[in-house]
Amino acid sequence: MRSSHLLLTLLTLSTGLSQTLPVSPWPDGEKLIYLIEYGPLDAAEAIFTAKKEPKREGVERFELYLRSRGPIEAFFPIRSRLTSLTQLQPWRTLEYIQDRSEGGNVRQRRTLPDYSVKLGRFFPAPGKPEENFDLPDGPAEDFGSMLYHVRTYPWKAGESITWNVLENKEPLFSKMTCQQIGTLQIEDDPPRPLIEILGQPFGPSTRHQGWLKLWMTDDARRIPVLAKLKFQYGTFLIRLIRGGGPGLDFQPDGQPVPILSESDPHSTP
Repeated sequence: MRSSHLLLTLLTLSTGLSQTLPVSPWPDGEKLIYLIEYGPLDAAEAIFTAKKEPKREGVERFELYLRSRGPIEAFFPIRSRLTSLTQLQPWRTLEYIQDRSEGGNVRQRRTLPDYSVKLGRFFPAPGKPEENFDLPDGPAEDFGSMLYHVRTYPWKAGESITWNVLENKEPLFSKMTCQQIGTLQIEDDPPRPLIEILGQPFGPSTRHQGWLKLWMTDDARRIPVLAKLKFQYGTFLIRLIRGGGPGLDFQPDGQPVPILSESDPHSTP
């Protein structure tokens, strides 16, 4: 079971438009932590951080640290970090770094788009030769930049856009649709102002079966509070458990969910 892809494969959607809100919804250094559930199991946790990249004006460093929990930790331990260097104006990925440890399989990969010549540069592992591929027209996303672009895009109810995201050396495409904006109730939470987004594979990427649906707050922070991810292994539920504040962080029985990754060395950048 390639458990790390429970969050990554389908969330690797895609981008062509670069519209953003005039001000980023997240403060510098924001950290959001999510619990990933597979049926009754706590499968993993994910820490998302956003920081300004030092000495690079207008560039953000988005990082995801993914750690397995429960039975997944016992038979397929995961300690993976994905780093995205993203230019904000125009919005596009500049570098995507994957440092993965999944079930004993360690991989280090980098993807560098060269927009001036529409060339993608993929480095599959240290010491291995570079592999090149053609970039599609327009700006590109990677996994990390795409997730934050969802938060900055000026959504309108019923609007659909297509995005292009680079995963390794493959451009993927998806249709992102804003299904509704309003006072919505999800699960047993009280109704609150939310934006509901559906992502589905588009065009040549429809061979990747599944979908992603997420809900984020319809306010200045635009915080994703819940997501459902469907792909070949089943449906995963992704809940915000830290960083949103009272009323947003999931607390079963009124108690905070323990964060296991806090004890890992270098769990946060």
